[in-house]
Amino acid sequence: MPASETAFIDYYPGGWSEEIHGDDFVEWVYDADPAVFVRLEPSMEGEFAVTPITGVNDRGEEFVTRPLDGLSEEEAFDVAATLVYAINGAIGRVTGVEEFNGDA
Repeated sequence: MPASETAFIDYYPGGWSEEIHGDDFVEWVYDADPAVFVRLEPSMEGEFAVTPITGVNDRGEEFVTRPLDGLSEEEAFDVAATLVYAINGAIGRVTGVEEFNGDA
């Protein structure tokens, strides 16, 4: 697993890239489909928002499942890590990756 360069996450799943765009603006992008990613960004009020993106349509609009906002910095990183691992596990299960299909 790759080591994170952020203050609150140690590692993230292989097959993902961590893109740091500035102070506290981070995206974790699924390498096999860069339209799937989790975005963490600060708000004007000093809080943070985490947005899971599960695709982009032909007009460039992102499929946002539900942004989570009003979070502290540490909470936002916890939520982001949880979403990255959850999306990774769901993709693995749906695509038949053996480590995610142990209930034969």
